[in-house]
Amino acid sequence: MTHILLSRSILGDPMMVDRLKNHIKPHQRVTILAFSFFETDVRSEAEYDTLYAKGGSYYEKMVTMFLPYGLAESQISWIHYFKDNQDSAIQKIKDADILYFPGGSPDLMMKRIREFGIQEALESHQGLYIGSSAGAMIQFEHYHISKDKEYPRFSYEQGLKLLKGFSIEVHYDRTRKQKSGMKKVWRAWKEDIYAIPDDGAILIDQGKIVLIKSARQIYDRHGIM
Repeated sequence: MTHILLSRSILGDPMMVDRLKNHIKPHQRVTILAFSFFETDVRSEAEYDTLYAKGGSYYEKMVTMFLPYGLAESQISWIHYFKDNQDSAIQKIKDADILYFPGGSPDLMMKRIREFGIQEALESHQGLYIGSSAGAMIQFEHYHISKDKEYPRFSYEQGLKLLKGFSIEVHYDRTRKQKSGMKKVWRAWKEDIYAIPDDGAILIDQGKIVLIKSARQIYDRHGIM
């Protein structure tokens, strides 16, 4: 399997296109799992559609970033939280060459995945996984959430059984809370930890980890690098 882990939706940046064009190809179909919204931002289907329906801010941003790879808007499907069900969601997952997990709330995204009963279908996908921020985090069997403005407490969470053996810190900008969180993770698991600043990315291709732009390793199994 191949994974692209991001902190921001920067797939459409020219440098990213150049690095990833061999993985994202014009004939492929994309399914976007639009489950990562915070409950304070979306309290109804109407509010959801202002973000994820055609013309919505998130819709336009996510569609636009795939266009430089030669994909058309018609090749991009959405799993709509209010309109889809387990059967339709699983069919869209099966039809996809690429699964894209947006940023937002990782724990709420996992809660909705379980609610829909689509975790097994997501884990069975044999194509490319792409995730931004929360969407990168949930690809790990176990992940952590460092303290920030949305999450007042550090926590360990369970994600999809896709990646394990190392951890990531998204939106890395050297804050004390991030450093504290990574230290806790290393003490608990003694595993490699990689930081992904907003302009960085990690490509995992058949188990090989490739750091793109500002992404870098902070800890190895022996301690801080």
